[in-house]
Amino acid sequence: MKKWQKILGCVVFSGMAIYEILIWINAYVDLKYIIEPNGTNFLMESVKLRFDAFSISMWVNYMLALILFIGLWKKGGKKCG
Repeated sequence: MKKWQKILGCVVFSGMAIYEILIWINAYVDLKYIIEPNGTNFLMESVKLRFDAFSISMWVNYMLALILFIGLWKKGGKKCG
């Protein structure tokens, strides 16, 4: 990879991490201040389970993309075959 591609990749992944953290925090703030005061116990448990599943899938997706980027970084300019 060229130097500008590595820099751009690092900037993009940093931006993605910040964006995903903000989405994660927003979901839990919505849960605390919008859903919790108006919901039943069953609804609360269901929403908490959904947010937990959302969190896990979000971070797994981010880690897989990061691993693929690191693989491209290490491969460099080598050609397959």
